[in-house]
Amino acid sequence: MTDPHDTRPERDRTVIVNNDRGGGGGGGSGWLIAGLLIVVILIGGYFLFGDRLVGGGGGDTNVTIDAPDINVPDVDVVPDAGNAAPAN
Repeated sequence: MTDPHDTRPERDRTVIVNNDRGGGGGGGSGWLIAGLLIVVILIGGYFLFGDRLVGGGGGDTNVTIDAPDINVPDVDVVPDAGNAAPAN
């Protein structure tokens, strides 16, 4: 609605909307971080599940422990009559 008492001249108005985002400028650091994160996840997965991925594991593991024979003479423990512990 126009005001009948408004004496200013009417002007044409032009609105310019710029939606141009620059086409490829910037944003490279996000791709770099995403790539590094994927590499870290792949390396961690290899260490967690590497045996099953490469075909290792499931082999026969034999462990033999040969302890040396130690000969200890028997000790005869008989308390002396004078040094015996008192009976409760």
